[in-house]
Amino acid sequence: MTSDDTTEFETQFSKGTLRVRVTEFENGLLLLLSDSQKYRLGQSAMAIPPGHGRTEPTSAGVFTGGLDSAMVRTLAERVAAISGQTCMIISGVREITRETMLEIMLILKSHLVG
Repeated sequence: MTSDDTTEFETQFSKGTLRVRVTEFENGLLLLLSDSQKYRLGQSAMAIPPGHGRTEPTSAGVFTGGLDSAMVRTLAERVAAISGQTCMIISGVREITRETMLEIMLILKSHLVG
């Protein structure tokens, strides 16, 4: 892995500044999300894209609990579907609501597609 495999950016969103680090591996993506100055371990999810008879991505959560867990799993599933790659997201964003999740998804989609 080289530094070319990792990109990092910050953008403003409804909760302040969102920091994103994307690391591309040979077999997938790792995304770190944070709403503070440093990345933190937090709600995590891994998803695989649709395929092999599945029409939707499949995911599993790690450090799960509460509504935030479902939102992070949904983010991982959408990124896996968009990228066509396995995706793991580790989120240090506090109190993710449905609206926040949609906002983050638009930011990630713009970065990954555009």
